[in-house]
Amino acid sequence: MSINDACRLYSDWNAQDGIIELALENAGSAPLSGARLATTSLFRIHPECRIEGATLSGQLSNYHVFAQPKGEQLMPGQRWVIRADRLSHVLRHYTDGLKSAFLILADGSIAPVALEPMTCNHKAGAPRWEEIERHALPAGAAPLAVIPAVLQADVGGVRDPALPLVIAADASLAAQKAFSAVRALAARLFTRDEPLFCHGEGHAVSASNDPALHEGAYRIVFTAKAIMLSAGDEDGFRHGFITLGQMLRGARLRPGEFVLPETGTVDDGPRFGWRGAHLDVARQFYAMQDIVDFLDCLAWNKLNRFHMHLNDDEAWRLEIPGFPALTEKAAFRGIGEILPPLLGAPAGRTGGYYTGDDIHALVAHGAALGIEIIPEIDVPGHCHCVLEALPELRDSGETGIYRSIQYFPNNALNPAIEATWDFLAAVFDRLVELFPARHIHVGADEVADGAWLGSPMAAVLGEKLFGKAETFSLQSYFLKRVQAMLRERGRNTAAWEEAALGGGLEIDGVLLMAWKESRAGRALAAQGYQVVLTPAQHYYFDIARSTDWWEPGASWAGTVRLRDTYDYDPGGDWPEALKTQLAGVQSCLWSENLAMPGLFAHLAYPRLSAMAEGAWCAPERKDFDRFLAIQDLMPVSAKS
Repeated sequence: MSINDACRLYSDWNAQDGIIELALENAGSAPLSGARLATTSLFRIHPECRIEGATLSGQLSNYHVFAQPKGEQLMPGQRWVIRADRLSHVLRHYTDGLKSAFLILADGSIAPVALEPMTCNHKAGAPRWEEIERHALPAGAAPLAVIPAVLQADVGGVRDPALPLVIAADASLAAQKAFSAVRALAARLFTRDEPLFCHGEGHAVSASNDPALHEGAYRIVFTAKAIMLSAGDEDGFRHGFITLGQMLRGARLRPGEFVLPETGTVDDGPRFGWRGAHLDVARQFYAMQDIVDFLDCLAWNKLNRFHMHLNDDEAWRLEIPGFPALTEKAAFRGIGEILPPLLGAPAGRTGGYYTGDDIHALVAHGAALGIEIIPEIDVPGHCHCVLEALPELRDSGETGIYRSIQYFPNNALNPAIEATWDFLAAVFDRLVELFPARHIHVGADEVADGAWLGSPMAAVLGEKLFGKAETFSLQSYFLKRVQAMLRERGRNTAAWEEAALGGGLEIDGVLLMAWKESRAGRALAAQGYQVVLTPAQHYYFDIARSTDWWEPGASWAGTVRLRDTYDYDPGGDWPEALKTQLAGVQSCLWSENLAMPGLFAHLAYPRLSAMAEGAWCAPERKDFDRFLAIQDLMPVSAKS
């Protein structure tokens, strides 16, 4: 078969019987024999499932290799049909299906395969991504195109929107820095617009310090002759200038609905100190410009934390001195690499990582926007790629296989191996060097029940510490030792909610992120932990926005409609006595599906702005119809 010939792969999910069917059509000019079909997907086939029409000759998580039956030929125009049951989960969206595919021919060469979107029960259709409609501004709402909604506004009149905003010459240094940052931010976000801010002629904004205003808060007073902005810190000035920029842009683009006021006051400030957004840069690699663009969108939404998920089973993304294998091997995937193609990757070598200079640049960019970058190195689980790149971190005497929920075998760093701690010391030294953030996130999620139980070294450690080896007791030991390492380096520990298992962490200085549901966060707070709420049913943006088969996204947490995100009241079901333990909120965007062009923007926006409004203002200030009237004015970034 010529490498220039193309086969086409069809797939269907039989929802009644729980069977996946793959049909490879030979669109070439020669018979196909002795071939293997390699696919990546979101679903995973159980290693012991029943397969018809092929042999499962290789698998790692959601990468599958199907061998053509011995002696069979697939003639031009014919289809090779493969059926399998016992999948990892019920499939609910076409994006649960195949993401990339290729043939490994009998001579070892690679042939391309064209993919059709997966159907359900053989029903014809095509992807149709849900559109968010803009509504009219509700009667009585302030004519201000501002997201998040301001705490209090009493304004009137209309200023000329043709003129830009300028800062008065006598403004404080903090105000001038904030103005320069927001001016540059608006220029990057709205390249086709006339400038919102400039140095020269325009609406002069006088800026003065007011120490009575709390962190991040600001006050704007409009008079016929002046705009006066006051704040107690640089964050407050930055937020005030962003609000003014949003008002002016809305007035320019929709003068019949929105205004830059002539008179009145706006008083505003954030509800939560932690207003975050997470991005998984491990499952898919994001170019530096992609992350810079995303940071800019966070800033325009007045978010102040960027949680950077730097490793997972599928890749390691940060340069660590002394461990070159992490970036030479674990940052890339492909045939012949230590990691096969996964999650939409092609057969060839693909991937990437961030150098120290890259991180310094991102940290500086975030700092100019009031955004602190929180690095996450996910341990002890989710470390398949680390253990493949650094096999000296495995117990050579380990027997048996445990699998993570994503079907990665034996993927947790072993606390009984001293080299593990040498490795982590180098990693934490690097994180402290690169990231000034007060918290270092250490993951701690989804360690498989049964991890380490086949390791003789872990058995000895478990018996010494607890009388027996038990997964979550060993995990607690592991994390407490990690916590001590971070304390030695002057940093606090952040982790996912599973860090409380098996004895948990010492509470002092620990921030746990509750991702399963709000009541899980409430339980953590009752134990004394500081909590950031990231509930999947509201704030996980990898989840599809509707139940329609042709709507993209994941389905394990149901659906997350825009309204599900907007209406959520963080801590609304917590008793008053626990609310001091609620540090804030955060969205999460996991990247398993994001190899598909355009899907980043579709999944992230406008849900990001809906979350931002809940992070900023109290429930009584929210109005979904008002939000729908403004949300399409907010910026959108997209993975290139």
